[in-house]
Amino acid sequence: MLIATVALVLALGVASRVLADRQRIPSVLFLIVAGIAIGPEVLGLVSQETFGGGLSAMVGVSVAIILFEGGYHLHLEKLRESPTALTRMVTVGAAITWLGTAAAVVVFLDTSLEVGLLVGALLIATGPTVIGPILQVVTVRDHVASVLEGEGVINDVTAAILVVVVFEVLVAGNGTPVALVGDFAMRLFVGLTFGALIAGIVWLVLDRARSRPCAAPLHA
Repeated sequence: MLIATVALVLALGVASRVLADRQRIPSVLFLIVAGIAIGPEVLGLVSQETFGGGLSAMVGVSVAIILFEGGYHLHLEKLRESPTALTRMVTVGAAITWLGTAAAVVVFLDTSLEVGLLVGALLIATGPTVIGPILQVVTVRDHVASVLEGEGVINDVTAAILVVVVFEVLVAGNGTPVALVGDFAMRLFVGLTFGALIAGIVWLVLDRARSRPCAAPLHA
């Protein structure tokens, strides 16, 4: 049953992408509709219980692949076209999105401040899986596309770290509000350090593979 479910999800993903390419519509729209259709609210073919305890691992691996793929296709030359705009998007823009969404959630949904801040942190992420398909069908200037692509990848990481910190510090009560900034900075530093280390190792491996001389062709 699990294999059939995974096959169904993959098939719907491929079909959504093909249909989106033909209709010139961002594929994320078809993916959302397909997810709702097979989800617990409609057909009920897929639910949280379907994957059991492996759901969190699958989500973690999927997010890692998405961010790696998005970061792999970022080019420093393109990001340097509008460095000021990109910096503002991933700092001031992220903060405004976080606090503004939190305020809206608290006011309009009548929730606690902690829940509002958690929802706001979740919605910081735009994601390369959303920005990429949109840029494929919407024509924008090169520097605008570079800023959007960079923001989609960087703010995904920011949102992921901030969500964990907000949940542990404010919602779960495992720290004080003053520790929020320090915990966020520490996790970001650790992530950047390990990310840079792994990226350096991958670069060295690929560079050596490219520089290795090919074997001379054999002649009869």
